Amino acid sequence: MQTSHWLDIINFGLLVLIWLVQLIIYPSLAYIDKKKFSGWHRAYVIKITCIVTPLILLQMLLVLRVLFLDPSPVHFFMFACLVIIWVSSFSLSVPCHKKLQDNGKDDIVIDRLVRTNWIRTALWTAVFFSGIL
Repeated sequence: MQTSHWLDIINFGLLVLIWLVQLIIYPSLAYIDKKKFSGWHRAYVIKITCIVTPLILLQMLLVLRVLFLDPSPVHFFMFACLVIIWVSSFSLSVPCHKKLQDNGKDDIVIDRLVRTNWIRTALWTAVFFSGIL
């Protein structure tokens, strides 16, 4: 299978995952009992990290490979989106998760997590559709 096909599959997987996170998982944080929140959140972060980390690393490697083989505007666009996604993840989402883990349930932090995650949701959506159009 060609690199671009693998990239399409990874992009689709991350598209589905980010929309599940945006519409279901992050908003659901507000409904978790305050006493159970820290344990639930810790387990969630560990499990989601095991799923997301290999996918985003593979996605970046595949984008770099297709960019090297075919430096087209679409591939530059994908790469730029992924850089912004990574910056957004480490500058916005990770600090929110750290605050939630350190301080427990905080509705303001949960709201910030949901609002700022729209950046990643929009960009992963754009990456997917730019790859198939």
